[in-house]
Amino acid sequence: MSSFLAGIGTKLADRWVNALLLPGLLWTALLAAALHLGQSYPFAAGRLSAWLNQLATRPAAHAPGTVVLAASASLLAASGVGLLAGALGGLVERLWALPADTPPATWLLRLRRRRWDEATRQLKTAIRQAAQPTRHDVPPERAAARVRVCQRRRARLGPARPIGATQVGDRLGRAATRTAEVNGLADLALVWPRLWTVLPTELRTDITAARTAYAATARLAAWGLLYTAVGAVWWPAAVIGPTTLATSVLRARAAANVLADLVEAAVDLHLNDLAERLGIPATPHTVDVGHAITERLRPGAPPPRAAGTLPPPSPTPRPRSS
Repeated sequence: MSSFLAGIGTKLADRWVNALLLPGLLWTALLAAALHLGQSYPFAAGRLSAWLNQLATRPAAHAPGTVVLAASASLLAASGVGLLAGALGGLVERLWALPADTPPATWLLRLRRRRWDEATRQLKTAIRQAAQPTRHDVPPERAAARVRVCQRRRARLGPARPIGATQVGDRLGRAATRTAEVNGLADLALVWPRLWTVLPTELRTDITAARTAYAATARLAAWGLLYTAVGAVWWPAAVIGPTTLATSVLRARAAANVLADLVEAAVDLHLNDLAERLGIPATPHTVDVGHAITERLRPGAPPPRAAGTLPPPSPTPRPRSS
């Protein structure tokens, strides 16, 4: 047991160092350098070196108490910034999957649909011109190249007409829509905690890893926001921050695809296992099984009867008194 607890402590310490401490130290060091350099001398390494040498020559810098205090303050500040990035990462996750019926998401969804419809219209026009290049007075090679350009442009906007405010929300929303249409699960969030208990260990490990990778992309976006904020005192950070944000968005789309695929696979392969655990009779139609599971788990649903038992008899009406 002691070795097991030691192993858990080591893993937690490694995660704390990698996820909070090291990124927080890097950000606090950059902020300190940015405050000293300012906007006028953003790349003056000599000014920064002279400032560090001046701090090192002070008598208080060689006192053990001062060194311990400065190191503790640096660690606390880095940890605090790391916790802030984690909280902002959770907020970014919610924003990526924001429901389409809220006002900010509604505006973004309307804009995305307008862009997707315009890209679709341009693609159809290019296909018509490529089908009859002489009629439209366009060289065949140029018409074919135009079709490929329009296809890539629409692919960047998404594989289908948007249903959410972001492409990440589209992919997660389509996973819920597919499980409702194919598996009959109208409420995936209600069924998922029960389904998780019947999944094999390998699949749960893969889903956990995909979920962790998706959360890491949200934290990376949070660090991008924090680096962008440093741009108020040091303009190169205004370049680092948006670059980090763009990288996080690209990684989030890939992570959301993997996570959604694994969730769909879990529902497809193990929905009947959950029905068996709940005492629901197996049927050849997966949609009927999903409907039965959903109704069984809804609040206020009647408890299942054992197989082969009859329903309780209805009460015999009393004769009316004359």
